[in-house]
Amino acid sequence: MSDSMVAQLAAPISYTAVRTAYNAVRAVAGGIVMLASVAIFILGGPGAWLALGAGVVMTADGLARLNRGESAIYPLVLDVTITGAGLFFNGVSAAVVVAGILYTLTTALLLLPPPRALAVIGYASLWGIPLVFLDPMFETSSDVFAWLVTGTLMVYVALLLISAGVALHRARAAHHEALESERRSSEIKNEFVSMVSHELRTPLTSIQGFTETLSDSWELLEAGEINEFLTIMHDETTHLTNLVEDILVIPRLDAGHLRLDPEEFDIREEAFSTAETIFRDSHKEYVVSIPGGVNVFADKIRVDQVLRNLLENARKYGGDQVLIEGSVSGERYKVVISDNGPGVPLDQRTQIFEHFEQGSKGDGRSETGVGLGLPIARKLLRAMNGDLWFEPRFPTGSRFCFTMTLKDITVPETTDVATQQQGSPVSMFHQKQSERVVG
Repeated sequence: MSDSMVAQLAAPISYTAVRTAYNAVRAVAGGIVMLASVAIFILGGPGAWLALGAGVVMTADGLARLNRGESAIYPLVLDVTITGAGLFFNGVSAAVVVAGILYTLTTALLLLPPPRALAVIGYASLWGIPLVFLDPMFETSSDVFAWLVTGTLMVYVALLLISAGVALHRARAAHHEALESERRSSEIKNEFVSMVSHELRTPLTSIQGFTETLSDSWELLEAGEINEFLTIMHDETTHLTNLVEDILVIPRLDAGHLRLDPEEFDIREEAFSTAETIFRDSHKEYVVSIPGGVNVFADKIRVDQVLRNLLENARKYGGDQVLIEGSVSGERYKVVISDNGPGVPLDQRTQIFEHFEQGSKGDGRSETGVGLGLPIARKLLRAMNGDLWFEPRFPTGSRFCFTMTLKDITVPETTDVATQQQGSPVSMFHQKQSERVVG
C-alpha cells in the first residue's frame, strides 16, 4: 500500500496524542452517571442500579486506559453499548439520544480511520432498531419521521463540529511543526558555529605558531626546518581556503547563483592530481584505475572540489585502502571511489547527504570537517547534469559513485598506477587491480 493511501486511511487526529485527556473525560462522565444514579435512587426513579453499574464500568475503563491502548475503537464501542442498553431498558430520553449521536459521530470520525469509524457508526445505528420498534415513544409514523429529521440535523451539527475539530488540530500541528523546525534550525546553527569554530581554530593556531617561530628565530633555523614550516603553513592555508569555499558554495548553489564554466578535460589526470594531494601525508594505500583518453565535459574546478571532498571522506573513514575507478555508463562517465572501511550504517545512508551531518558531533567529535563534503559534492554534480550516490561494498566498506557528462573518448591506455605512501611495497590489493585492468 502506498504512503498516500495509508495517509488517506489514517484518522484525522492520533488517538495516542489525546488518549489521556479523552479517557480522563470518560472517567469523569462515569462519575457523573454514578452521582445521577444516587439521585435517581433517592427520588425513587427507575433504573438507579443500572445507571450505577454503567457509571462504575465507564469510570473504571476510563482510568484503566489513561496510558494504555492504541485505538479509540474499544472504549467507544463500550460507551455505545452502555448508552444503547441504558436507553433500551430505562426508556428513550431525547437528551441522551442527542448526546449519544453527537458523541459517537464526533469521536469515531475524529479518532478512527474511515473503515473503523463507519463500522462503529453502523454498530451504534443497530441500537436504534429496538428503540424505534419497542419503545412506546415511537407510537406513530410521524414520531419516527420527526426523529429521523432530528437525527439528520444532529448529524449535520456533528459534521460541523468535526470539521472545526480537524481544522483546529491541523492548525495546532502546523504550529508545532513550525516550532520544531525553528528548534532544529537553531540546533543546526549552533552545531555549525561550533564545528566551523573548531575547524578554523586549528589551522589558524598552527599558522600563528609557525609564523611567530619564523619571525623570532629565522636566523637560528636551518634551511630544511624553514622549508618544512613554510610547507605546513601552505597546507594549512589551503585547508582554510577549501573550508571557506565549501561554506560559501552552499548558499550560491541553493540560490542558483553559482557560475559554472564547463570544459573538456581528462578525468584521469584530475583524479591523480587530487589523490596525490589528499593522500600525500597519509599511510593509506590508494589506486587510481581510470583509463587515459577519457574526456568529460564539466567545470574542472568544481570536479576537483567533488573529488577532494569524496577522497577526504575516504581518508577519514575509509580504512587503509582506497580505489578510484572509472567506466563508461551510457552517455555518462561513472567514477567510483571505494574503500575497505567499516562502511555506513543503514540508518545513516540518507543522512550523510544532508548538511552538517557527521558520524560524531559536538566537542567529542573524533574527525575534522563540518559535514558539508558529501552534500556539496552531490549538489555540484547535479548542477553539472550528473549525480552522486552511495552503495555498500562487499564484504565491507563503502562505494561512492558519481557521474558526469561524457564528451569524447579515445582509445584508452592500459596503464594503471598504484601508489603507497612512504615507500612501502605495493600490496596484493593493488597488484590484483593492476592485473585486472591490464589483462
